[in-house]
Amino acid sequence: MTNTSTGYSTAPTPLLLAAQRHVLHLWNERHDPRLVYHNFAQAAAVARLADQIGQQEGLPAETTEIAQLGAWFHNISHLYDLAQVLETSAIRAEFFLAEQKCPQDLILRVRQAILAALGDAKPHSPEAQVLSDAIRVAQWVEPAEPRLPLLRLEQELLGTQHWSDAAWHEYLAEQAQRGLFFTAYAKMTYEPVLAGQWLHWRQEQATTPPEKPARPNTPARFERLTRRPMRASIQTFFRANYANHIRLSAIADNKAHIMISVNSILMSVAISMLTYQSLTSKNPLFILPIVMFLMTSLTSLIFSVLSSRPRVTSFVPQPDQPVSPVFFGNFVHLSLDQYEAAVDTMLRDGRLLFGHMARDLYYLGQVLDRKYRLLTFSYTVFMMGFVATVGAFLGAYFLG
Repeated sequence: MTNTSTGYSTAPTPLLLAAQRHVLHLWNERHDPRLVYHNFAQAAAVARLADQIGQQEGLPAETTEIAQLGAWFHNISHLYDLAQVLETSAIRAEFFLAEQKCPQDLILRVRQAILAALGDAKPHSPEAQVLSDAIRVAQWVEPAEPRLPLLRLEQELLGTQHWSDAAWHEYLAEQAQRGLFFTAYAKMTYEPVLAGQWLHWRQEQATTPPEKPARPNTPARFERLTRRPMRASIQTFFRANYANHIRLSAIADNKAHIMISVNSILMSVAISMLTYQSLTSKNPLFILPIVMFLMTSLTSLIFSVLSSRPRVTSFVPQPDQPVSPVFFGNFVHLSLDQYEAAVDTMLRDGRLLFGHMARDLYYLGQVLDRKYRLLTFSYTVFMMGFVATVGAFLGAYFLG
């Protein structure tokens, strides 16, 4: 009979009892209420199944013990790092076994069993096959219906995945189809049950109506970015875009300063020529190109100044819109305590952080668009005015 207090069908070894107490301590110490599926109860179920499969296979006691040790630690990574499930579980098991002064060979076999059972490659050692079968049975066969909704809920609470009903049933059917048992006992006992589950989920998938596509302004935007392995790529994206925006802004300001300097000098020359009596009195037609050049230079100068003029967007606080501490124009009205609270809230919420940074990039783009539009008009007016002035000057020279 199975001992319900320990989860074993046979008397556990002192090492297994120590592992159970150690894992229980970790789950209590680092309790995460979002882990409604991967928890101590699931680890105990896998350990019980590993013991049962090992006994039915007639494996040596040491092999079964190694599979059970791997079972206790296989999901402990959910308390530490979801991005490194394999390595974290194996490392925590190594730390514990080293503290228990276990032989190096046993530590290595437990590590390899965890990595093989949780990895994509087929396990080859007996203990890895037992552990792999136990994990698959606990997750997809026994009892599947009451526990699998908890897996879906956990993924949504952690923000790692949000399933529609159709996508969830498709996922279940794919996992059941990929189901592969390695021990003879698991193949005979659980493979037919898993096949029945596969049929059931395929029928559910066929009868579930497809979900409507999400609206573009869905509130789930940026929600899963901080928990995905692509975090380095996201940081590179923001870093490169901020650098590009700053570089383009500096280029636009430099071009505007060139136009301001050139037009200021040329306007001074045009005014001097306009007031030079001998030139205008000798040929009054020269007044026209000088005035044309003066007006076009003034227009070009105005648009150059508008392009380089600083512009700070004012921010009016809204009850449902958090203050963005990314741009000074948004938080300048806050006190120091309010600003620190806004920064603390943003840094604790990855979705809020990426949202503020994305909006800041967007508004930087809006400012750049305005700068370059004004600058383009300034250069166009200068070029057309210069051409018209030269034409008018030549006409006045030959007509005069």
